[in-house]
Amino acid sequence: MLRLRRRFAIFIVLGSALVLASCNYFQTLSPPDDKAITSEIQAKLFEDPVLKTRDIRVASEKGVVVLTGTVATDLEKSAAERCAGQAKGVKQVSNQLTVAPATQAAAPAPAGEAAAPTPAAPETQAPAERPKTARRSERAVPAPAAHEAPEPAEAPSAPAAAAAPAPPQQPAPPQPEHVTIPAGTVITVRMIDSIDSSRNRPGEEFAATVDAPIVVDDRIVIRRGADARVRLVESRSAGRMTGQSELQVELVGLAIGGQTYAAESAVVQKAGASRGKRTAATVGGGAALGTLIGAIAGKGKGAAIGAAVGAGAGTAVQASTKGQQVQIPAETKLDFTLKAPLTVTM
Repeated sequence: MLRLRRRFAIFIVLGSALVLASCNYFQTLSPPDDKAITSEIQAKLFEDPVLKTRDIRVASEKGVVVLTGTVATDLEKSAAERCAGQAKGVKQVSNQLTVAPATQAAAPAPAGEAAAPTPAAPETQAPAERPKTARRSERAVPAPAAHEAPEPAEAPSAPAAAAAPAPPQQPAPPQPEHVTIPAGTVITVRMIDSIDSSRNRPGEEFAATVDAPIVVDDRIVIRRGADARVRLVESRSAGRMTGQSELQVELVGLAIGGQTYAAESAVVQKAGASRGKRTAATVGGGAALGTLIGAIAGKGKGAAIGAAVGAGAGTAVQASTKGQQVQIPAETKLDFTLKAPLTVTM
């Protein structure tokens, strides 16, 4: 009897070990999560104080990561590739970054300011003419006789006073112009704050910036770098056995020319992997391995005991883990489509 108990205890230990090994095996066979790879690489790039200021775009297809965009040096290009290669699940990195050093050039003065003449000061010409007028008056007027009273000196002539140029007229201030961004326009923003399905709640707003300029009739209406606000509409977190994590966000505000405008956009959804299929695979895999062990040890009766132990161990392993959560890390680019036209004042 004691020997049977020891043998049963050994079977339980071996069954738990094989269940854990089967979990790792199934995870190895599963295809890489491209969304998770992209998010992890973007997070790593944002942690670098230099790379986070560069225009680096990350795309992943079955574990093959493609880097595009612009950096300033070859060292930055190599550093970006190294960050991408360190992400979990990356099989290959295709570095297509372009090295384009930034140059600083002095901005030319506006044409209107360069061509504007400098007005002369009103007093610079009048004092120079007054002594000449006085001397001409002294030569023209004869000396008074002894019995005649001297006449008063002539006042400066009117043309001399009028010779000073009039100050230039100030141009009229430009009239405000209203420009309408039509519905259906796609506005790409880059997140500044991160969003997590495990801690953030619907109604919270997050900071972002416009990543690409918006042009209407060959005129830039919204410049790149303008402030934007993103609101969390829906946040669902996966449970321990079933469920799927999900985030739904929308664009609600844009800052243009020092004024904030309310925007109405379609919802952008980010969802994680479903929890139910993975739970069934783990519990079923544990039961199958337990059956195999029991069959080897004790034939029919051992197979039944092994199946029960393996299924219980698989359920315990799955219940001890948490469902996959969804995150929108900082520096993530999101494309929002306007549902209604947006009129701004230029």
